[in-house]
Amino acid sequence: MFFFRRSPPIDQLTYRLVRSTDLPLVLALLEQTEWAMLAIPHDEIPLVTQDGLSLVAEHGGKLWAVVLAGWSAPPMAWVRALVVHNTLRPLDVLPALLGALEQHVASNNVAALYLMSDERDSGWLRPILTQAGYTPQVEVIGYEKRTLFIPDWGNQTISIRPTTPADIVAIAQVDAAAFTPEWVKNDTILRGVIPIAPCYLVAESDGAAIGYAFATLHHGGLVAHLVRIAVLPTYHHQAVAVRLLAEVVQWCRQHDVQVLSLNTQGNNAHAQRLYQWFGFIRNGERQLVLTKDIGRSY
Repeated sequence: MFFFRRSPPIDQLTYRLVRSTDLPLVLALLEQTEWAMLAIPHDEIPLVTQDGLSLVAEHGGKLWAVVLAGWSAPPMAWVRALVVHNTLRPLDVLPALLGALEQHVASNNVAALYLMSDERDSGWLRPILTQAGYTPQVEVIGYEKRTLFIPDWGNQTISIRPTTPADIVAIAQVDAAAFTPEWVKNDTILRGVIPIAPCYLVAESDGAAIGYAFATLHHGGLVAHLVRIAVLPTYHHQAVAVRLLAEVVQWCRQHDVQVLSLNTQGNNAHAQRLYQWFGFIRNGERQLVLTKDIGRSY
């Protein structure tokens, strides 16, 4: 129990890279503390740690804080989790942990760090991030669809099929072309989510990948979250995204999903018009993306 644990002096914490053997301890720390920002599903934590950018704060053989960071498209990287032991004050621990992270990622040629903060951590975390030099970039807003009707099936000249590991190189190329570098998902993530994304579709034209989408299941399969939908820019305005969206909704209907949710950038008016036309409504969830230029820090 936390009541009988002695917290370590903050200046005696040491910082090192996360090891695979740390993962059970990281998950336990997440379950036992109120000081946690987690921007990815638990299943993706092992994928992020493969990038070699994540650190733990250690003392006496115990983990007292964790920062998980991973690549998007180099030189951009994201902080995916910040976790502090329940007996410590985040204000005491996080400045040093973030400083250690920034020095480490700078040595790995990271130019900028990004982080997504929601309302649950806004009170305790955002002031610390602001003091550490992180600035707001964009707001991300949530949408959901509760009536799974399909207003249009989109482009019928293309083919849609389940993704296989052999598709990942082509899908990664689609992703890199469709998004600005900070939003790109690298091939480690795109390959790693195959076992945990039951709906993972690729759109093809003449045998070449031109788009893809994947969704994950939550709350016992009642809720699906559309994590990604991307189309090559040369195929924009050809109803490819509409077709992918229709196929995801159809998959949800076939698997008794009750709600399909997604997130999009608050300044992406085109995407919001598409989702609203397709029957998605705003669900009140809001997240703030903050960023720090590491290249000018070290």
